[in-house]
Amino acid sequence: MSAGASMVKSLELQLDNKHDGVKPALQGRSRQRQSELINAGIKLLCKKNISEISIIELTGTCGYTVGTFYSRFDDKESFFFAVQEAAVAKMVFLIRDGFSDQKWKTATAEEIFANLVNITVDVLESELRGVVKESILASCSNKKIWIPIRECGRQMAKIISKLLTPLYLEDKPEESQKSVQFGLQMFYGTLVQAAINNPGPVKLEDPEFRENLTRMLTQYVKLKS
Repeated sequence: MSAGASMVKSLELQLDNKHDGVKPALQGRSRQRQSELINAGIKLLCKKNISEISIIELTGTCGYTVGTFYSRFDDKESFFFAVQEAAVAKMVFLIRDGFSDQKWKTATAEEIFANLVNITVDVLESELRGVVKESILASCSNKKIWIPIRECGRQMAKIISKLLTPLYLEDKPEESQKSVQFGLQMFYGTLVQAAINNPGPVKLEDPEFRENLTRMLTQYVKLKS
């Protein structure tokens, strides 16, 4: 089984059991319909907010009836949590897979940060951007919506911190650790702003965006030279 197939199988189990309002999909056809609706939701969120997406529009995109939607989800809120869970699972997979090669254990801080920047910016330039943006905006009124995104960030930070640990200052390892943590905090903040309104002056799609983020992280953190 490929890594991608393994991720999909794990994702189905999460959607079956993790959220209230998401009904168990035990048969292959049921899982397929559930996945198609979720994928359609991810794509529609690139164009509009979840409140603007009607169930008729969603099911029509897949060629299904409204009844098919309600056979899988109680309402749009439970559907959005399933969409969000799918997107976060994919983001975590991409991060883990992106740093799975043994070469990252001996990479420089700049190489590690450049790879991190490329993975995360690629995500925000993909169809997952709509889910990230909706999660950020909706979390203002419903705090639990931010929990999966926050956990994704924590897992990302855990991977990066582990790779950078050999580069911590020998006489001041705590100082190195705190600088990495705050550097990632600034990094996340910049990505959140880019996801919401991409204000500039350097925009998400500009090559300088990746270059500047990598340079900011590399120059800020306190590591061995």
